[in-house]
Amino acid sequence: MIRGWSEVESFVTIHDRIVSRLPRVPGQGTEEAALKLLALRKSGADPNTLIRMQHPSGGWPGFLGIGPPSAFHTGLALVALRPFQTPSVQPVAERAFGWLSVLDGLESHWLWRWKFRVFDKQVQFDPMKSGWPWVEGTVSWVAPTALSILAFRSWRHESDRVRTAVDMLLDRACPRGGWNAGNSVAFGFELSPHPDFTAMALLSLRGLTQADLPLVRTSLDYLAKRLEDSQSMYSLAWAVMALSAYSHGGARRLRQELEKAVTTQPAIGSTRVLALAALALEDPPYIFQEVIP
Repeated sequence: MIRGWSEVESFVTIHDRIVSRLPRVPGQGTEEAALKLLALRKSGADPNTLIRMQHPSGGWPGFLGIGPPSAFHTGLALVALRPFQTPSVQPVAERAFGWLSVLDGLESHWLWRWKFRVFDKQVQFDPMKSGWPWVEGTVSWVAPTALSILAFRSWRHESDRVRTAVDMLLDRACPRGGWNAGNSVAFGFELSPHPDFTAMALLSLRGLTQADLPLVRTSLDYLAKRLEDSQSMYSLAWAVMALSAYSHGGARRLRQELEKAVTTQPAIGSTRVLALAALALEDPPYIFQEVIP
């Protein structure tokens, strides 16, 4: 178990201990740097490490100097930079939004729309509704679309892309609630939802008129039920934030499971897991839509 965490009195104490530990835990990529910056945003964190990882195109790759920029990592980096009102952040954000604004899923091209409508019917989705791909040259996926929506909304950056991306998420939802990585039906079979992608999608829809749809309620219920006995700190943290964003009754139970996982599991050494746990165990939990002057 994590040394010194066997006896805790409240989730606030656990949160504080994670935050005190995080500065000493090394990170190795954009996701870890962004989540660590978010978790330490009220503790004197420096955004320059994340800023230096930005690709010349304006996006962020998964790792500095390795691979192409990714919509998922770019959206997450933008959310992480939002609390920092420094002269260096604004131009960085503008370049990132410029990159995201021109990055489309392949299905948005007329030729691919024709292909999916006429020939490629093994997957079931509306190609007229597109979001963001992981990287350029691929179709839209749930995680990069959800994080890109959160980035635009957190910065209050107006774009028609957000509306079409929300439509894409609703179109790709699993028939019985929740979200898989990309499609909901393939080769005639319903695909099972995944808790992490479900939580990301729910967070991106929170506060929109679409958040009142029955689909959202069934997805929240799925998320609460699916992780009742989970020991995955990563999945539990995403779920606690999503359920808390909608004041769902399952949030409290999963937060307790997250507290137990943090205090009893062997130290994993993953910055992203510890940072996500810290965000989920804030009071109230962080929900990716913080009000910033």
